[in-house]
Amino acid sequence: MTALLYTAHQDDALPTQLERLRNLSPLPCFSPATRGFVEEFSRRILKLPELRRYPELATLSHWFRPAAIDQLCRKAAIADGSVMLPRGLVFHLAPANVDVLFAYAWLLSVLCGNRNVARLSQKPGAQRDALIGILHDFQQEALFPEVLQRTVLLTYPHNDAITREISTACHARIIWGGDATVTHIRSIPLAPLALEMAFPDRFGVAVVRADAIASMEAGALSELARRFCNDMLWFGQQACSSPRCLYWVGEPDRIAAAKAVFWPAMQAQAAQFEDEPAALMARVTDAYLLAARTPDLQLADTLATYPLHLTVPYADGHLREQQSGHGLVIEVDLPTLHALAVQLDDRDQTLIQHGFSHEDLAALLRDLPNRAVDRVVPIGRALDFHHIWDGSDLLRIFSRQTTLGLH
Repeated sequence: MTALLYTAHQDDALPTQLERLRNLSPLPCFSPATRGFVEEFSRRILKLPELRRYPELATLSHWFRPAAIDQLCRKAAIADGSVMLPRGLVFHLAPANVDVLFAYAWLLSVLCGNRNVARLSQKPGAQRDALIGILHDFQQEALFPEVLQRTVLLTYPHNDAITREISTACHARIIWGGDATVTHIRSIPLAPLALEMAFPDRFGVAVVRADAIASMEAGALSELARRFCNDMLWFGQQACSSPRCLYWVGEPDRIAAAKAVFWPAMQAQAAQFEDEPAALMARVTDAYLLAARTPDLQLADTLATYPLHLTVPYADGHLREQQSGHGLVIEVDLPTLHALAVQLDDRDQTLIQHGFSHEDLAALLRDLPNRAVDRVVPIGRALDFHHIWDGSDLLRIFSRQTTLGLH
């Protein structure tokens, strides 16, 4: 059964909601109405009482600050005389593992002037509910009616009939989810002119030059460890860009020296994150599973260590898939950065790095034998959102370019 989490017409059934959305004209891309809505939404996030518990909400707010919207507007501009128009009705299928991820794509789509329907996870979430509460506050205050009436947020059990009903009405379908979810949703027909983008299972990996760690002062090392903990431990290591594998590059003695200072700094910073009993059990269970399947695996510390790190001589994508995160990291020692290329595959999305030059990293990307790596970021930036995601520009997905010829 469909549960409407937010709509300006709460009493209408879903077919009526869809018909109403179809009959509404789109708003201009980056119009004063859509910009005002997103900017005020961003400001109100900073006033949420949940902000202290969920710093990722502050990150969402910062990403949609007015200066950032100005920059997005400039990037969306078309220089050849064409006209940028909204895509139409966008259907978002949000992920269950990262509560706030739906908001990035939805707010980008709002800026592009679209009408939006978003199916959110049935799993209750304080962050999700706080964001929906802002919409209800807007409605009570009679703010931004043009945007609110073009927005429907709902949830429902996995139901192909409902998904098909929305899919046949939309002009773009955005799927965030695991491989099985993406494959299943793709089997449900879209309208002939509709566009689809899927963001399936992906992984983050980190690579660090050992010499860059061994020579760090204590304060700088502590800050680096704090940033890496944020990359890894926010969202329980469930985000697609959260690193599950750490590659060390350098001579064996230099790698050993770097690990000797890096992991104590990590454990000190990780004490600020809650390590729930269920996460501990998942981490230990995965460690035993990996040990049974990987003869050369070594336990670097006790099983109670948080984060827990295991050392293996080689870690391709299959090994990364066999662990579920929750503070577990697989380590691999490499003699050169070039040696990393063959260990990456299509499912490795984000490469988090420290200690390498632009030339080093560009050479690595050219060496990749497959589609691996869509983004390279410094430690501390793994969870940053970008309008180019998995190699696709969401601004272009949420809009269409209409050629305008006068001669």
